[in-house]
Amino acid sequence: MNGFFWKDMKRSFLNVGFFIGMAAVAALLLAAVITGAPLNRTRSSYYILANVFAASGFGPFAAVFPVLAYATNFCEEYQSGYYRMIFARMSPGHFGRVRILTVALSGGVMLAVPIALSCIMAYTFGVPGVPCESDVGMLDGNVVLIYIMKYGDWYVAVGKTTLGFLFGCVWALVGFAFAVWIPNRYVALIAPFVLYESMWIGLYRIVWLNPIFLLRGDDVGSYPLAAGVECAYIIVVSTVIMAGLVRRYRHG
Repeated sequence: MNGFFWKDMKRSFLNVGFFIGMAAVAALLLAAVITGAPLNRTRSSYYILANVFAASGFGPFAAVFPVLAYATNFCEEYQSGYYRMIFARMSPGHFGRVRILTVALSGGVMLAVPIALSCIMAYTFGVPGVPCESDVGMLDGNVVLIYIMKYGDWYVAVGKTTLGFLFGCVWALVGFAFAVWIPNRYVALIAPFVLYESMWIGLYRIVWLNPIFLLRGDDVGSYPLAAGVECAYIIVVSTVIMAGLVRRYRHG
């Protein structure tokens, strides 16, 4: 069991899809840092971060990238019949727990690392703290201002990185869920994006359930609330995955 876990963990990170996805996310976010403001500490760090999360073009397509890492691997295992060998060695419950963890971690890390780098660059090339001078007032009415004044810049950086990680976990698992129930690679890659866009439009007025607002956290008004909802989504999707694996175990 432990041997399978570490081998699966290694495969979830050391694959072409993971590196392509992370490179694409990094290119989008870091390009927004570089082109969004002068890199001479004349603008607020939060002006730079606003460009990263709102003007980079990343948000509308954010659910596409986590799926690239390891979410669709079950499709190949199903089509080749290898999943039967796996189920002969361990129960679907054991396999599901391992695969859910490895898929979630690879999808989460894929987003968390570029977001963390973007925050580091924003604080390095911008002015940390409460925006002043030309950026004064830009955070009025925003929960970020409260977090800066109460906890400091680190809380915002850690919060955004954590929300990015959880977002990546959710949508990597959504891809895995589609792969289990409809083991077609193209469906598993495209369906999460369709669901994401549908939730974005359908839940636009319910910001605390809307995935794009959960990724940013600011519009929800509470980073802990956004993180909690993401965790709830992870539990729901994991339950769907486990049900699908049990069905495959019993009926093929």
